[in-house]
Amino acid sequence: MLPIYLCEDVVNQLIYLEKLISNYILMEELDMKVVCMATNPHEVLKVQKEFNYSGLYFLDIELNSDIDGFQLAEKIRKKDPRGYIVFITTYGELSYITFERHVEAMDYILKDYPDQIPSRVIACMKKALSLHSSVENRVQKTLSLKIGSRCIYVPVQEIYCIKSAVSGHKLLLQTDYSIYEFYGTLQSVILRLDTSFLLCHKSCIVNLHYISEIDKFSHSIRLKNGQSCPLSARNYLMVKKRLKEYINQD
Repeated sequence: MLPIYLCEDVVNQLIYLEKLISNYILMEELDMKVVCMATNPHEVLKVQKEFNYSGLYFLDIELNSDIDGFQLAEKIRKKDPRGYIVFITTYGELSYITFERHVEAMDYILKDYPDQIPSRVIACMKKALSLHSSVENRVQKTLSLKIGSRCIYVPVQEIYCIKSAVSGHKLLLQTDYSIYEFYGTLQSVILRLDTSFLLCHKSCIVNLHYISEIDKFSHSIRLKNGQSCPLSARNYLMVKKRLKEYINQD
């Protein structure tokens, strides 16, 4: 999944941008999610620290804060050098600064032309998701787990699924030969995995590589090792579409 961050100090414009993006994600069933919408740039940096995963950032330049959009982009780049940054602003004459500061903006969208904003934002989403989903962009090869005093590193290609445990705030990670129980949330874990993983149910993440069968009527997914995962009715079409794309990609 590709996380999306929004930073705009004008609240009504922030709400408009979030609605535009979220509606398009829902309509096209895209593997993206708005994980942060903030008027304060420091909130973006705070949320970014929670995830070790490249994101798509829509930033205003004038943020009514101690740092502006360019400075925010520089700080983002230090943690996410492969992220996709888009500026949405009224200051078109400042676009050259993105080159001077080496923040490598994907696009520079002007608020002065509101009719063009939806199509430009959607074009950036499509391009970022395409780049993010490419085989070469799979930057996460292992998933680190903190279990008691131990740090365990599980190769992502060995993970069949990750489920919510019966006990609160714990997850069960299943491979072909092991089960690991650890504290965490599915929403934070999926952002640390590559695009072969998806949330098939509110209580389960599944690896597309190991799916052998999806059953619409029993609301379940059968894996190649005989394990099964729950499948929500609302996610059935999305899982079916993603599985077909994954198989065709291989």
